[in-house]
Amino acid sequence: MKTTILTSVFAVLVSIMNLNAKETKTYSNVGSNESGITKEYITLEGKTLVPQEKVCYFYDKKGKILTRTLSIWDKEKGWINCGIHKYQYNEVNKLASMTYTKWNNNKEKWSEKMDMIIYLYGDNNELLSVKQIKEVNNTDNINDLITLK
Repeated sequence: MKTTILTSVFAVLVSIMNLNAKETKTYSNVGSNESGITKEYITLEGKTLVPQEKVCYFYDKKGKILTRTLSIWDKEKGWINCGIHKYQYNEVNKLASMTYTKWNNNKEKWSEKMDMIIYLYGDNNELLSVKQIKEVNNTDNINDLITLK
């Protein structure tokens, strides 16, 4: 009896959540050139088709992701950058580092600080360690940071 009541209550809650869920639509665009492939995904509010966010991915010729950029829509200014992920690979095409930089709205440029994740591999290219570094200067040489042990 308790199970039936709990199941009924759960079903009603799920139905209510579905009715109140915001409908969104995502459109995609893919382009390529001699340096790689760009994939762009734009999310629109379902009923009014007002843009909400845009995510752009850039891949090299081999299909490895190099950047991921997130932007949000402002009806006054258009697309405003939020953050960018950048990916670097080692000599055997394993992910060596990933950085995340926020957009500085006041200066209208990428922040001078970034967060970084470094992937360290052993002699047989097996992943040994993952190290996170917060608030690295964007002007630092990333290759020097990657070689830190």
